[in-house]
Amino acid sequence: MTIFNTDVALDMSCTERELLRWVDMIASLFPKCGTGDSYADFALEGGTARIAWKLLPDRVIALVRLKRMEVTLAYSDGVPVEARAHFSKQFQMHTLRGGG
Repeated sequence: MTIFNTDVALDMSCTERELLRWVDMIASLFPKCGTGDSYADFALEGGTARIAWKLLPDRVIALVRLKRMEVTLAYSDGVPVEARAHFSKQFQMHTLRGGG
């Protein structure tokens, strides 16, 4: 049984459909080795990385409603710090949105 240690927890303004598209883009860099209804696992040096998500209540600003998700990046024991940092950076770079 793999034990995952949470490294990063993110409050992201996105829909599950958008997140799944990003997960598929990450799979082009890191082989996907498992999936479930609310997570995807990726093979990394020394172990496994997991992206897990759950829906959060919408963020409401005046008349604007923004979908939200809590996204966690977790790693199995044995994944070195450098591999964790690289995976985390790649995920965050793929999910960045432009701003002014």
